[in-house]
Amino acid sequence: MRDEALLLKKHSLYDILLLKRYDYYLRFLFKGALAGTGAGVVGVAFRLVLTEGDLWRNELLTWARSIPGWGWLVLPCLGALAGALAGWLTSFAPETAGSGIPHVEAVLINRRELIWWRVILVKFIAGALAIGAGLSLGREGPTVQMGAAAGRAVSKSLSSSKTEELHLIACGAGAGLAATFNAPLAGVIFVLEELRRNFSPYILGGALAASITADLISQRILGPLPTFRLKELLPLPLNTLPAFLVLGTLTGVFGAVFNRTLQGSLDAVDRLKNVPRWLKVSLATSLAGLLGYFLPQVLGGGHQLAEEVLGGRIPVGIIALIFAVKFLLTMLSYSAGVPGGIFMPLLVLGALLGSMVGQVSGLLVPGFQGLGPSFAVIGMAACFVAIVRSPLTGIVLIIEMSGSYQHILPLLFTCMIAYIVAEALGCLPIYEMLLERELAREKSESAYNPYTKDEMVVVEAVVESMAPACGRRVQDLDLPGDCLLVTIRRGAREIIPRGNTRLLEGDHLTVIVPENRAAAINEALAKETRYSLKV
Repeated sequence: MRDEALLLKKHSLYDILLLKRYDYYLRFLFKGALAGTGAGVVGVAFRLVLTEGDLWRNELLTWARSIPGWGWLVLPCLGALAGALAGWLTSFAPETAGSGIPHVEAVLINRRELIWWRVILVKFIAGALAIGAGLSLGREGPTVQMGAAAGRAVSKSLSSSKTEELHLIACGAGAGLAATFNAPLAGVIFVLEELRRNFSPYILGGALAASITADLISQRILGPLPTFRLKELLPLPLNTLPAFLVLGTLTGVFGAVFNRTLQGSLDAVDRLKNVPRWLKVSLATSLAGLLGYFLPQVLGGGHQLAEEVLGGRIPVGIIALIFAVKFLLTMLSYSAGVPGGIFMPLLVLGALLGSMVGQVSGLLVPGFQGLGPSFAVIGMAACFVAIVRSPLTGIVLIIEMSGSYQHILPLLFTCMIAYIVAEALGCLPIYEMLLERELAREKSESAYNPYTKDEMVVVEAVVESMAPACGRRVQDLDLPGDCLLVTIRRGAREIIPRGNTRLLEGDHLTVIVPENRAAAINEALAKETRYSLKV
């Protein structure tokens, strides 16, 4: 009887713990939906403002072309004023410069602070000014960072733990991507593949709740149609695969060129330390205005240009010119140091490259004629994969943006080739490169960082596939001496770690560590040591 009573008591306690965990999970989903609401509202508002900005710029260009003699000065002069104001505003929140995604990633590893109200205010206004003035920047970077700020706002009001705060920031970021491209599944995968690299039920559930909520808001205001409204694409026969092998190789090479050129552009601008930010941006926007007077397709993020390419309205004779100018303007725009992303410009470049390969293939092989739009869609995904190196996000994003599911096989094949070529060329993924620059700048600023705290926080880390930590014992990890490994979650089991406990792929570690040492946990899991060969 006593054993039965103990067993009953044990089961009752287990049921209570399960109920508490389920209750916490539901509350976290609600918080994720709140983060998605904030991200959706801000993302849709930003998209509407940029759409109006494009209309005003096009009307202004039409008026300027009607003025003989000095009409070509209108866009450069007004662009210089808007750029100067955008640069001046960005100086009040330097973390808003660029796409903002590397800053979010630095926040998620406890290396940067996220002041949510400042990020939303500066990112929205300065980003609208810079992109509206014609800089070749996308809307997705700002909406991802503003979505992360929305998640931070929710966590500041409703959350008590540091781990939950980081989860909500990531969920808000994914919701921002979902809202800007009407792509909820891509938003979820972006969180799992790029931001957290963690498939825990809390992150998955929170990202789903946030992205679905943001997309509901986007569809309610902007409509349910995909981002790109395509005509019905022609089917692709299997004998087109050699052409897609060429396209995958070209996009892989271009991905490496894009990343290294962008790094060189940023390094060059960093050497201009005595030139104020507002002046750099003013010069960049004035040059963009000058280019736009003669070639308006290259201005802004490039949504309209992408529509024209996907509609087969850009002849092969001028694709190379538009591609070269758009590429150079994107390098100039991003290195200027104002809010703006690179998703849309790189998607446009991928569409141009794909359309060129498709049209040239049609000239060489009569049976391939009219396949330019299909090649353009696949070129977008391959270019994204080669530059960002997040294949699942890129594939799902393009499928949701185009609303086309009929070319899965050539899409996967081309993206695989692009990924392999880009990896073989040895260049870092774009956001990893930008994150390294972000962290390197932290070391060079000063020994004291006001955002670095000594308080203890709970963080989660994952033993990723093929990581050096796989198969190693806990006592062999190069963990900081002032951290405490609390539990290892392996599937549905929770293990109390000992020194001889071996880590396996997919293990989730819960660690208590000083906040300024949190990043060292992931570094220890990825660090090669003399114990790495132990099994």
